[in-house]
Amino acid sequence: MSAVLRVSALNVDVCLANTTIQPYRLENGTAHFLVSDCDFDDVSGQLQDALAFLSDHAADIRWMMQAQEAAATLDFAREAREEGFQYLAFPAVLVRRAGALGIGLEISLYPTQS
Repeated sequence: MSAVLRVSALNVDVCLANTTIQPYRLENGTAHFLVSDCDFDDVSGQLQDALAFLSDHAADIRWMMQAQEAAATLDFAREAREEGFQYLAFPAVLVRRAGALGIGLEISLYPTQS
């Protein structure tokens, strides 16, 4: 899984009963949704999948974000390389779309296997 949306809220499981999307995992008040299963190095694929996911499921996400103490993060997975300078830029359209839904963006760096 290279991009995951995590939504936490009080009684998030109750919110899920009224949505068309279902998480692959529900744990400790947090629902985990698969946004992209592109490889870690396919950043453009992850970003395209994320834009499509947010567009396709905006109504459900808005519904969940109305729950008490709701918080959401869209997490992109990348390999942590030891070679030179690295960056990942989020396109403005993704930042706007995620922000409008109350979703934060983050990058998780995973060590490369030697």
